[in-house]
Amino acid sequence: MREQGCPTHFPDEFPDRSPKTLRYVRKGIPPAWRGAAWFYYSKGARLLQDNPRTYSSLLSRCKTSELSSNDIESIERDLHRTFPDNIHFKPDQRASHGSETPLLSSLRRLLQAFAIYRPQIGYCQSLNFLAGLLLLFLPEEKAFWMLHIITTEHLPGTHEISLEGANVDLWVLMLALKESNPSIWAKVGVGDEETGSIHTARLPPISLCTTSWFMSMFIGTLPIESVLRVWDVVFYEGSKMLFRMALAIFKVGEQRIKDVNDSMELFQVVQALPRGMMDIGALMAISCRRGGITQEWISKRRKERRTWYAKERATVAGAITLMDGGDSPVATESPGLSRANSSWRRRVGRAR
Repeated sequence: MREQGCPTHFPDEFPDRSPKTLRYVRKGIPPAWRGAAWFYYSKGARLLQDNPRTYSSLLSRCKTSELSSNDIESIERDLHRTFPDNIHFKPDQRASHGSETPLLSSLRRLLQAFAIYRPQIGYCQSLNFLAGLLLLFLPEEKAFWMLHIITTEHLPGTHEISLEGANVDLWVLMLALKESNPSIWAKVGVGDEETGSIHTARLPPISLCTTSWFMSMFIGTLPIESVLRVWDVVFYEGSKMLFRMALAIFKVGEQRIKDVNDSMELFQVVQALPRGMMDIGALMAISCRRGGITQEWISKRRKERRTWYAKERATVAGAITLMDGGDSPVATESPGLSRANSSWRRRVGRAR
């Protein structure tokens, strides 16, 4: 920091991107600098500068009837489920009526403002954990813009009502697993030989376990100190590190996966793998060696899968039009997960 003239006390600027900076980030950003570094390397300052009054305006709109009753109810329901053991979110039971903590009030405002700002998402389970962790390291308005960055750059479309982005990323992860570790794929991809082709919607059942890994960026999946290290590299290097970390989890658990023969037991093993992985240094070392999983590779595969979904929607729309004479509304949701179906709720709930 001092070598490049960056302040070390409440810094708002950090060293330029370089191999040396990358090494330090991968070793872990100091807690006192963490939030500011996330914001800096994510170019949050530019968003804040370009939208100086947006957040305050959204807070004013939250006081009107613009926010849907469904989003209000969902946010209120999940507020007290957000890091319930953390002192910053846990109401003080000694005070009258268990008074709400300032951070919990900030979380409500942030989620309500976000639901208005991103109507294609509104409120979605797991956003409370993403926003809550951001609020532990950043002021409210900066945390809001970081949540916007997560849902547009790192997890595009993942939290939208159709969950198309989640389906896309699950497919990309399974393709990466198939290409990078064929021996594990031979075990988890049994019966799904077509996965890895952009012409199929089918994913192996094991992908159920990984839904919450991405939607919550490993919160509730890895130990919290490990989650913070993952976030350090994601905000510096990009979403490729989410995929690399997921592949590293499979790699570390390779022998346990190979030792299982029952499909239900396999599901349970993969689901439990991350919780016991306390050595984030070893996971990080493995993930950083996954050089073939570049940001360009991720972007290309995401684009291929979105194109496939678009063609599927067009095919379905054409078929419905032919059957109904063009009078019936056409469903536009992507095949697979959606926030409207119960399987998604069960998958996300498993991480809590």
